[in-house]
Order: sequence, then C-alpha cells, then structure tokens
Amino acid sequence: MITTSARRIAAVLAACLLAVLPATHASAAAPGAGGTGRTTFGVQPSAAKKPDTRPNFSYGATPGARVTDHLAVFNYGKRPLTLRVYAQDAFTTEDSGFDLFAAKHRPTDVGSWIEVGKSRVKVPARSRVIVPFTLSIPPKATPGDHVGGIVASLAATTTDKKGDRVAVDQRVGARVYLRVAGELTPRLAVEDLRTVYHGTANPFGTGSATVTYTLRNTGNVRLAAHQTVRVRDGLGGTAKTAKLRDVPELLPGDAIHVSTSATGVRPAFRDTTTVTVDPEPVRGDIKHRILPRVTRTAAFTAVPWALLALVLVLAAIVVLVVIRRRRRRNSQAVSVRSPRATSGAKQAVGLTAVLLATGALLAGTPADARAATGGMLAVSPAKGTDTEPITLTAEAPCPTKTANVIARVKGAGFPRDGQIVVGNAPLSTYAKASGGGLAIPLIYTMKDYANIAGFTDLRGTYTFTVSCLKGAFDPTSLKDFTGSLDFERKNAYRDGTKVALPKAAEGTSGGAPATGAPATEGTAAPAPGQQGQPNGLPVPAETPSGSAPAGSAPLDAARAGAAEDSTGSSLTVWAVSGFGVCLLALVAGVALWVRGRRAGAERPDTGE
Repeated sequence: MITTSARRIAAVLAACLLAVLPATHASAAAPGAGGTGRTTFGVQPSAAKKPDTRPNFSYGATPGARVTDHLAVFNYGKRPLTLRVYAQDAFTTEDSGFDLFAAKHRPTDVGSWIEVGKSRVKVPARSRVIVPFTLSIPPKATPGDHVGGIVASLAATTTDKKGDRVAVDQRVGARVYLRVAGELTPRLAVEDLRTVYHGTANPFGTGSATVTYTLRNTGNVRLAAHQTVRVRDGLGGTAKTAKLRDVPELLPGDAIHVSTSATGVRPAFRDTTTVTVDPEPVRGDIKHRILPRVTRTAAFTAVPWALLALVLVLAAIVVLVVIRRRRRRNSQAVSVRSPRATSGAKQAVGLTAVLLATGALLAGTPADARAATGGMLAVSPAKGTDTEPITLTAEAPCPTKTANVIARVKGAGFPRDGQIVVGNAPLSTYAKASGGGLAIPLIYTMKDYANIAGFTDLRGTYTFTVSCLKGAFDPTSLKDFTGSLDFERKNAYRDGTKVALPKAAEGTSGGAPATGAPATEGTAAPAPGQQGQPNGLPVPAETPSGSAPAGSAPLDAARAGAAEDSTGSSLTVWAVSGFGVCLLALVAGVALWVRGRRAGAERPDTGE
C-alpha cells in the first residue's frame, strides 16, 4: 500500500515538473514575444553595428565579385541560447512555397559561396549578436538568379506521442537573392500533361476528368505564373474546370506538379485539354521584356461506354424480335420462295453492302484530309544568318475563297507537328508580290524561334509551310505553299527551295521587314496593315508546341483551339458520322431483307 502511494506521489510531481519547464519555439517573433519564458529567436539583415530594414539579402554582381554583409541573430527569450549559423541553397516546395534544404544537405549553389564568420554563436537573453559573412561569386558562375539563405538553428530533443525521444532542428532563415550579370532567359514549360476521364452511368450524361501536369522553370530567372486549364470535347463543347491559384514564385530549374478537376466533360471519343501559362515577374523584381505565353495541348480518350452499351442492347432486341417473327411465320405456313422474292432479298443485301461501303468511305475520308495541290515558297534573303529577319514569298496567290493564312516551321529542335511562326491572320494583312503571291515577313528571327522552342543549335534543313485557310475558325486548307532553308554551317543559312521568282517580287518580299523601325533581337517591325500592340509589337498567334513568340499577346481561346485541334476534331466528327451511316444502312438492310422474306412467304407458288 505504501509502495502504491509513493508511485502516485512521484507521478504527480513529474507532471508538475513537465508543466513548468519552458517549451522551445523557433520563429521570427517580434521583440517581447518571449515574456513567458519561451525560447524564441530570429534573424534579420543587418549593418555592421545595428540591424537595418531590408526584408532580405538581394545582390546584383558579376562573376568573380566579392560581397561582405552582416546578419543579426536575436534571442527574445529569458535564457541564453547557443545557435548554429550556416548558409544553404533554396528550393520550391510542392505547394509553390519557398524553403531551404536541411542542414545535412550539401549546398552546391549560392549556399556554398557564402562563408559565415561564426558557425556557432551564443546569444544572451533578450539580446542580439551581429554575425558577418562573405559572399564570393565564382568566376565561372552562370548568369541569372541564384537563391539561398542564411539559417540560425537550435538542436533540441522532445518526446512524441508514443513516449520516444526525437531530435528536433528548429530553424529560421533570411533569404539571399543573387542575380549574376549576363543574358537573362525567363522561360517556363508545361510537361507531362495527362487527362484521365471518369465516365458516367447516364448514357446521355457528362462525366468528369482529372488533369495533371508539371510546370517547370527552364530559364535562369525566378518567375511567377498565372495558369488556366480548358477541357474541350470533340464536338466543340467546353467543360467547367476548377480555377487554379497563381504561382507566386518558381525558382530556376525547379518544378511543381499541378492537379485540377473538370466537370461536365462530354465523351466524344477524342477530347482535348489545353493548359495556358502566362509567366510574370515575381513581386518586387524588375519587369522583364514581354514574356512568352506557354500553351500545351494534349488529347485524351473519352469513350461513352454507357451509350454504346445502350445501342448494343437495342440492336440485340431488334435482332431477337426479327428472329422470333420469322420462326412464327415458318411454323404457321410453309411455302416455296418465289424467284421474285429471292431477287428482292438479293437486292436488299446488295443495297445494304453499298450503303455500308459508303459509310466506311465517309468515316475514313474526312473533308480536311482531302488536301489541295500545293505550291512553292521562296526565302528572302536567299543567304543570311540566324539573327536576320526573313520573308516568305509564295510563287502564286491563294485560291479565291481564302480568308486567312497561317505558317509553320518544322525541323531539328522544333516540335514534330511544327511551330507556328505566323499566326492565323486575315489574308489582307500581308502585301502581294508582283507575281500575285503573298509576301509574308516573319515576326522574329530563326534564333528567336529556336530559343522559344528551347534549343540554340540550328542545323540541317528547316521547312516552312504557308496554308491558305477558308476562315479563322475553318481549318480547311485550300492550298499549301512549302519552302525550306539549310543551315550548312553554324548561324548561317541558304535558301533550299530555289524558286525562280520575278525580281520585282523578290525585292518586294525582301523589303517588307524594313517598313518599320530596324529589327532587333526579340522584336520585329509589323508587316504593312498588320495590327500591333500598344507598344508597337505585332500580335503573333500561339504555338501548339507549348510556347508563343516573346512579345505575343494572348489570342482568343476559340481561335487557338480551332487551330490546334482541327485535325483531331474533324477525324472524330467524320468517324462518328460514318458510324451512324453504317448503323442506318444495317437497319435498312435488315428491314428490306425481312420484307423480301415476308413477300416470299405470302406469295403462292404459280409454277412459273
């Protein structure tokens, strides 16, 4: 009994002792937050003698430079603290937040370039210590942003819910933003776009879809981003997609995984998802040149299984009804089929075969696939470098029903389907050459288009295609003109088409780019009659390869969707039409065959 009472008294005393012990807490709290005895500490940029008002350490320097600065470490508690101070690299978290790697991670970027004056500092209660540090930029440091931080950490131990003692590293840090002088390339990319369709049991209803993709900073500048997702079915309908929040900051080389959902997705066999990302400077950073919009489109399969099952069930019911009626007639009266009935049945079978063949032909030959005859393009100037403006001149005019034109380039480094270099624009935008063909000046140089596509080494043959379209929203090509240029050596090309154009036409096309201010890298003068942005830049179209030329303004969503998804939508519509014709032909053939059998059964044998 005495032993039991002693144990209870010891337990009560232990509980009281734990209640009065101070709890550790690492945060950048305001002075005076440690009035209750809690361990609270923080860091702040500082001058040599006292802290300053800088929110973080921000530097702009050249490779090989050396910067000396100071960090103030505060102890807001009533007990002295011994803190570890070190530098570390930064990374972007999955929720697009800012964080520093753990102490065990070996820094390889700006964290390894910072040398702290004291690795361990003892800070008295309710006091501060100023720690100097040196930032030494390597001579071969790459241009752009390098991000890290300086951390003050306190190692402690605590007890988890299971009673086990665990080590806890409580830390706070001050951000370090370093921009090394050189060429800045702000660029984002959308990768691994996938859409999974979730069906519905309603044959005439709509389902939902889950869209996932990776947003990666492929440039050397930290960027913010505004992102939107659109899901369209093969018949032109648009689903309702959850709104995505903006990305506040994405560090160079980092990536985040984005997931969203869409409702009201109509299963049309082949639906498409389009992700659009508009890069923006992060808050507090300088405004870069107009950043290129990023657009990525991918198709996904959305099969209406419930509707197909209903059609098969109805077809099975029709077949069973026909078979039962036939057996009932055969059991009631036995007669000999006349030659006329036999001929009628053969005609029904033949008509059914013709209709089925017609439906299959329609299903396999969409209108968009019946391409018209094409022509040739000339590249002006015939010889030049990758930084010179280029003009494409067609050897003949577009057909009379042409309303709009669009141009693409294919070759090593560009997407397989080609990258748009001239947006979907009215035919009247471009001047005519003396031979009647169009003279289309490209908005940017070949070097600019390569940078937009994500590569720098232009090599081999690049083929241009100018398509004469029936309208802005009608992707039917009435005629295509093709031409090419060859990069035989680095940064230099020659015309690979070698079309003999009149000298006046060649002069007109070659002079088109010079109608405005002199072209510089990243900008170009608009063609005569071409509309521009308020700052004088032309308005090119988006590219289906995942990016648009720098300086481009956003296009209307319907036009972009029509330009990107025209082929797939046409194939889907014609396939569904062909399926419907085949189904109707099958029903008509069965009906004619049944009528022929019925007529043969009811007609008496005359002996003819």
